[in-house]
Amino acid sequence: MPNNFSFNEAEKKAQVQDQFSRTAKNYVNSVSHRTGSDLKRLIELGEWNPQLHAIDIATGGGHTALAVAPHVGDITVTDLTPAMLEQAQAFLQSQGITNALFQVADAENLPFADASFDCITCRIAPHHFPNIGRAVQEIARILKTNGIFLLIDSVAPSDPELDIFDNTIEKWRDPSHGRSCTQEEWQTFFAQANLQIEHQEIFRRSQNYDDWTTRSQMSDVEKIRLETYIFQSAPHIQDYFAVETRENGHIKNFSTDFILLKGRKIPVQSQ
Repeated sequence: MPNNFSFNEAEKKAQVQDQFSRTAKNYVNSVSHRTGSDLKRLIELGEWNPQLHAIDIATGGGHTALAVAPHVGDITVTDLTPAMLEQAQAFLQSQGITNALFQVADAENLPFADASFDCITCRIAPHHFPNIGRAVQEIARILKTNGIFLLIDSVAPSDPELDIFDNTIEKWRDPSHGRSCTQEEWQTFFAQANLQIEHQEIFRRSQNYDDWTTRSQMSDVEKIRLETYIFQSAPHIQDYFAVETRENGHIKNFSTDFILLKGRKIPVQSQ
């Protein structure tokens, strides 16, 4: 199993920047990031119009921003890692996007004024944040009253044993992984930030083991060690994550859970 080191938040963010500086191109080209029915659902659930000011937090390869940009007046595209943001900018511009602004930004300390945006998106990123609750508070701060926040992220099962397994393999595969939260944890984060959940759904995504481990530049030795750990897990754990093997005995695919939440910033009630 991976070493369990205790990082403070600054060290954790530096680790995230290092990881994504090295793997930025992999995420722009990642099939699991640039495709998926979840992107379609995000657009379906949005309340878009050409006057909206939108922002995509922790954009990664820029795929969410690409989906949103045609539906809004402008979109600010942010990421903590400059190299990642540069790749996203090049990708979006190559796709003909002309209404995007680009800003290096920490999701937990956003450099924007209160109530700056009508709509905020964040997809497959918060599990890297050292303090997810703080990031949700910041997102709510820069969101206009009655504006919407559309979140998609990996989600851990509520069962503690499955939660531990899920987060262990994610952290092993990518040391910059922080935590995939449970649905209940996400509900708490939204409530604490005065975001009223109007829609929530859990969906599954199949992960190709080779693509999944290659994207994070995992060494061949560690791929085998992680595969062995997965095979040594209890049968009910392998069943839950739908571990599928190839004819040669190696892992082909497995499935993990994701959450989609639509939250609206509700007016603060006067006392």
